[in-house]
Amino acid sequence: MEKQANYPIKVLDKSLSILETMLRQGSAMSMTEISEKLGLYPSTTHRILDTLKHWGYVEQEPNNQRSS
Repeated sequence: MEKQANYPIKVLDKSLSILETMLRQGSAMSMTEISEKLGLYPSTTHRILDTLKHWGYVEQEPNNQRSS
């Protein structure tokens, strides 16, 4: 059983869940795939991915809407 954080920050939890999901997938994923897998609203997933892209943690494939 995983220990839960004493003072969790929701957006950070969601952001790290997205990164972990993408790493486990091992290939590019669409925003919809990520949202459905994690049960997040697409708008939330979009904003987090946009921020992660800004910081260089993810890249968007130029020919489609998948992130890696």
